[in-house]
Amino acid sequence: MSSGSKSLLQQIQYTATSSIDWFAVLLAFSIPLSTSAVSVLAVLILTAWVIGGDYSRKWTVITGNPVSLALLCYLGLFFLGLLWSEHIGAGLEMIEKQWKLLLFPVLLSSLSYSHRRRYVVSFVAGLTVAMLMTYLAWFDILHYGGVTPEHLTRRLFHVVYNPLLAFGFYLVCHEMLWGKRSGGCRLVLVLLAGSMAVDMFITEGRTGQVVFFVLLGLLFFQFFNKEKLKGILLILLILPLTFAAGYQLSPTFKNRVDAVGHEIGEFQNNPNTSTGLRLLFWKNSWQIISAHPLFGVGTGDFKSSYAKVNAKLSPDMVATDNPHNQYVFILCQFGILGLGSLLSIFIAQFYLAVTIKDEWKRIRFAFPVFFLTIMLAESYLVVYETGFFFALFSAVLFARPGGIAGPGNALEQEQ
Repeated sequence: MSSGSKSLLQQIQYTATSSIDWFAVLLAFSIPLSTSAVSVLAVLILTAWVIGGDYSRKWTVITGNPVSLALLCYLGLFFLGLLWSEHIGAGLEMIEKQWKLLLFPVLLSSLSYSHRRRYVVSFVAGLTVAMLMTYLAWFDILHYGGVTPEHLTRRLFHVVYNPLLAFGFYLVCHEMLWGKRSGGCRLVLVLLAGSMAVDMFITEGRTGQVVFFVLLGLLFFQFFNKEKLKGILLILLILPLTFAAGYQLSPTFKNRVDAVGHEIGEFQNNPNTSTGLRLLFWKNSWQIISAHPLFGVGTGDFKSSYAKVNAKLSPDMVATDNPHNQYVFILCQFGILGLGSLLSIFIAQFYLAVTIKDEWKRIRFAFPVFFLTIMLAESYLVVYETGFFFALFSAVLFARPGGIAGPGNALEQEQ
């Protein structure tokens, strides 16, 4: 290849690789706002990654990261599970749903460690726009997609919005406490965190509200790291007071909490409620798990297996293709093998949270705590927005220090 052709190729690769950085910034901004934009940006990132070449270096980065290796093993289990699946077509559909997680190794081998703050800021900015839209709806100013002052997010978006809001609240509080900002910036962060906290109680996502309290407790524990007893005492004091304030001041939060208690109490007589259906899904799914404890029923076979159990144990209730619990979902398909593979991803994240020494250590610890909590109430690695959120932030938080030595470096040296 001539030097001119080689230089042109390097220029194309450099442009493609550089573009991923900005596509990722836009992706972070779009996750709380638009699934269409997320889809387009994900495709652009994958295309730019392929054009960027330098596969040897990328493979070294991917295979040298324990989180990436654990995720690839987890994804590989979906292909392996086809061997004992009775419905290959459904298995292939299930594999297709995992593609968003593949964005993690792509971004891991493309994003710069030194640029990680811009992705986080972009996500918080997008989340702030989404939050402002809920406030406009609350004041009956904004009307769209069934949004009303009583239901501030479109359709079932609160399932995604409130967990993202909880993690955004943690990020803002982290910057407020440890970001070494000036007085003016810190005041803005205080106001933003306060707005997020209020929004958490006027919107409907109960999973987000639960993880909000978990992350709030983690913040206190981390802030009083050297005075653990004081931190624990404050957690025991502040969290109940915050819960009580939300319960007294927010009719939405009060109604959601009361509904959970009522639906659990009525479960035996009437499981056809939001909470009751989840309990029924888990109860019936346990029959699948107990019958196939080691390897599960195979990739994609949850739906058909659950339909059989449901027809036998609760024929009057609707069947489901999702038990609304990531752990139950994986146990049904892959048994203990699958659960171990899933948990290994987060064990690897905790390991890097301890071993990477910088000011983001606390956030690295909070991220797996966040996902391990919310996955109790939904299959959030399958859910579209949170799947991409996991892929992007895993790459941002768990890339090793030193940045990415992409193909553009040699070109820059020539110039």
